[in-house]
Amino acid sequence: MKNILLIGFILFYSSILLGQERFKVGILAEVKSLKSDSLGVKLRSEILSLLDHKYEVEFANVLFNTYNTDLAKSQYDSLVDQKCDVIVAFGPTNALMFYEEYIDFTVPTILAGFVNQDFVEIPNQAKTSGVDNFTYFVTPFSITNDVESFSSLYDYQKLGVVVDDYLLEAFPVKEKLDEILTDKDYSLITIQKDTKTLEIPTDVDAVYFNSTSQLSEEDFENVIKETNRLKLPSLSGYGISDLELGVMATNQPNINFDQIFRRIALTIEAITLGQNLADLPVEINYENGLTVNLEVAEYVGITFKNSELVKYNFMQSNFKNDDHSYSLKSLMSMMLHQNLRLESERKSIDIKDQEVRLSKSNYLPEVGVNAAGNYVNAEMAELSFGQNPEYNAIGNVQLKQTIYSADASANIKISKLTLEAQKEDFNALELDQVLEVGMAYYNTLIYEANKSIQLKNLQLTKENLKLSEENLALGVGGKSDVLRFQSQLAQNTQGMIEAKNTVAQSHLMLNKLLNLPMEERLILEDSLLLGAQNNNKEYEDLMLLLDQPKDRFLLTEFFIEEAIVNSPELSSLQYNKESVERNYKLNKNGRFIPTVALQGQYNQFLLREGAGVNMPAGFPSVPLNNYNVGLNVSIPIFQQNTRNIKQQKSKIQMDQLAVQKNDYEQNIEKLVHEYIIALINEMTNIEISKANKVVAEENLKISQSEYANGIIPVIQLIDAQNNLLENELAFTTAQYNYFIVSLQIQRAIGYYFLLNSEENNQAFFTRAEQFISNN
Repeated sequence: MKNILLIGFILFYSSILLGQERFKVGILAEVKSLKSDSLGVKLRSEILSLLDHKYEVEFANVLFNTYNTDLAKSQYDSLVDQKCDVIVAFGPTNALMFYEEYIDFTVPTILAGFVNQDFVEIPNQAKTSGVDNFTYFVTPFSITNDVESFSSLYDYQKLGVVVDDYLLEAFPVKEKLDEILTDKDYSLITIQKDTKTLEIPTDVDAVYFNSTSQLSEEDFENVIKETNRLKLPSLSGYGISDLELGVMATNQPNINFDQIFRRIALTIEAITLGQNLADLPVEINYENGLTVNLEVAEYVGITFKNSELVKYNFMQSNFKNDDHSYSLKSLMSMMLHQNLRLESERKSIDIKDQEVRLSKSNYLPEVGVNAAGNYVNAEMAELSFGQNPEYNAIGNVQLKQTIYSADASANIKISKLTLEAQKEDFNALELDQVLEVGMAYYNTLIYEANKSIQLKNLQLTKENLKLSEENLALGVGGKSDVLRFQSQLAQNTQGMIEAKNTVAQSHLMLNKLLNLPMEERLILEDSLLLGAQNNNKEYEDLMLLLDQPKDRFLLTEFFIEEAIVNSPELSSLQYNKESVERNYKLNKNGRFIPTVALQGQYNQFLLREGAGVNMPAGFPSVPLNNYNVGLNVSIPIFQQNTRNIKQQKSKIQMDQLAVQKNDYEQNIEKLVHEYIIALINEMTNIEISKANKVVAEENLKISQSEYANGIIPVIQLIDAQNNLLENELAFTTAQYNYFIVSLQIQRAIGYYFLLNSEENNQAFFTRAEQFISNN
C-alpha cells in the first residue's frame, strides 16, 4: 500500500513539472555590442528570477534593427508570428516604428528607451498607456530643452550638432534646429556606420552630441578626447553615462538600467497574472536637469559662480586629458632645475668659489708699471750736474711676490673649507625643497580629493532636500525638514567654495616652488594605491618590516645610521669645524712663522733733454736704466694681543660646533623615531577610516530609507550624512598623509628613493637587510 502511495505521489508531481507552461519572450534591440549583450544578460536574469519557478521561460533570438524602421516592423511581426507571449522593444527606432505604424498590439508589448519629444508627443500627465496590450518606460528628451540648457551654461556662437545620419532621414532635425537656433549659428556633423572620427569645423565653439549610436564606445571616447583637446564645451543628449566618458554636460537624468529591468520583469509577471498593459502604470522620468562634469568644465575653461553651485548638478569622473600630467618624480626634477631659492644658493656657491680664487691670488705676483715726467728751469738744471736735466721722463716696472705667508696659506684653506660647507648647505636646501614640493604635491591632491568629496556631499544634500520635499508633499514630513535641508545646503555650498579656494591656494604654492606663472594649473598624476609610487618598490619593501616590532626597532636604528652618514648638515658642521681649527692653528703658531716676500724694480729713462743733461768733465754719463731686487722677511712677534684673542675665540667656536653636532645628531635620532611612529599611525588610520567609511555609507543608505518612510527624524539623516563626509575626508587624508610621512622619513635619512637609480635603491635595501640580519 505504501509503495502505491509513493508511486502516485511521484507521478502527481512529475505531471506538474512536465506540464509546466511555456512562456516565450521576444526582444527587439537596435545594434549588437558588448554593452547590449551585458544588458541582455541582466534583463534575462531579472525575468527568470520572477518567472522561472512558474513557467518554462524561453527567449527568442534577440533581433537588431540597425536603426532601420522598416526592418524593425518586420522583426516585430516575426516575433508575433513566433507566438511570443510578450515582446520587449528597446531604443528610439522601435519607438518611432510604433509611433508611425499605428500597430494593433495583438501581443503584449513593452517599449523602453529614449523618445524625442520634439517629434513624438508624450502626454505629461499620463498614468497608463491607455493602449490595449501596450505600455512603455521611456526617458523623454528634447533638442529644444538641450540647446536652451546648454546656452544657459555657455554662450556659444556656433554649435556643432553631432547626429546619426539615419535620424536625419527619419526626423526633420535640421528644420527643428533652424526653428530653435534663430539667433545662433550651427553646423550639422553627421555620423555614418563607418565613422571613426569627426571633422569638427574650426569655427565651431561648442559641440552637442545629439545622437552617436553608430559610434563604438572606443571611437566615441576618442571623439570626446579630441573635443576636449580643442577646449570645446560639450553636451550629451543621452545622459550621465556619457559624462563618465568625458563629455562636459548633459540635460538628461541618470538612467538606472537595473531599475528599468526590474520594472520590466514585474510588468511581465503582471501579464502572467492576467492584467492588461493598458491599465498598468507607466514610468516617465521628466526630471531633467543640467548635470556638469566639473573636471571637464574646468579643463575647457568654464568657471562657475558660487550661486551656480546650487543651480547645477555636478559630478566628477576619472577624466584624463591628453595634456602632460606630472608625477611626483617629474615635479622633483623640475624643482631642482627651476626653484629660485636653489638658484640663489647656487649664486652663493659661485661667490664662495670666487673668494677661494681671491685667497689664492695672494701668491700671485703683483706687477706695476709707472711713468713720470718732470720739468726744471734751466738755471737749476745746470746746477744739478747732469742728475736732473731740464726735461726728463722716467718709467719703471715694479714686482712684488709673496713667497710664503702663514696668513695667506690659512686663508686659502679656510676659503676652500667654507666653499665645501656652502655646498653642503646647498645639498641640505635641496633636500628641504624636495620635501617641500613633495608635501605641496600631496597636499594639493588632498585638497583636490576634499573638493570632490565636498562636491559629492553637496549633491547628496540636494537629493535629501528633494526627499524632504517629497515627504512634505505626501504628508510624511514637515516644512521644518525642508528648511533644515535648505540650511544644510547653504552650509555645504560654503564648504565647497572653501574647498575650491584651498585647491587654488595649493596650486599657488606649487607654482612658487617650481617658478611657474601663478595662473598655471598643473595636472597631477594621482594614485591612492599604497606602494604605487614610481620606482619606489625598495622603499615599500622596507616599510613592510614595520609590521614586526623587532624589525621595526632595527630598521629605525639603520635609518638613524644612514641619516648621520648622509646628513649634509653634519658635513657642513664638519667643514666649519675644520675651518675654525685652521684659524686656531694660525693664531697659535702663526706668530713664529715668517712671511717671506720678494721685491724688484726696473727703471728706464724715457727722456733727458734741455739744460743740465751732460755730466761735468771727467764724470761718466748717467745710465739710462737700472734695477734692484730685495728679499723681505718679517715675523709678527706681538700684534696688540689680537692673536691670543682670536685663538681663544676659535677655541670657543670649536666647542660650539661640537655641541651643535651632538645636538643635530640627537635631533636626527628624534625625527626618525617620530616619523616611524607617525607612519605606523597613518597605516592604522587608513585601515580604521576605511572601515568607518564603509559603515558610514551603509548607515546613510539605511537612514535615507528610514527617513523616506517617516521612521527617523531629519536630524538623524543629517548626522548620518555628516558622519559619512567626515569619514571620507579622514580616509582620503590618511592615505595621502602616509606618503607625506614617508617623504619626511626620506628627508630625515637624506635619501630620496625617487631621485636615485634602481641600482642605488637596491644597494640601500641590501644594506638594510644586512644590518637587520647582523643585529
